[in-house]
Amino acid sequence: MSVTTSTGLAYLHIMHQGDEALLADIRRLWKGTLVLNRPGRPREQIGADVEAGLAEVEAYGQMVLANPDFVTRLKTNASINPADRSTFFGGNATGYTDYSTLD
Repeated sequence: MSVTTSTGLAYLHIMHQGDEALLADIRRLWKGTLVLNRPGRPREQIGADVEAGLAEVEAYGQMVLANPDFVTRLKTNASINPADRSTFFGGNATGYTDYSTLD
């Protein structure tokens, strides 16, 4: 049975918390687009879940937030800015628009 057809959802977005067996079960049952977020994923593993067929898209929320030029940094092997969690949901631009970009 495909869960996708019975729910009518366009995609399923999950945050992986370390249970590989559960992820395998979800992938087996969910035939639609799966967006996977693995918090703290090492840079050298970016793209591994798409390549392995575990997901169609990988999400990198905090890394992208802290690196407005995220794709360029990956392509050039530049350093990645760490996200400052203390500024999340702070009510102003700090932590959202003030991260440095590559020169």
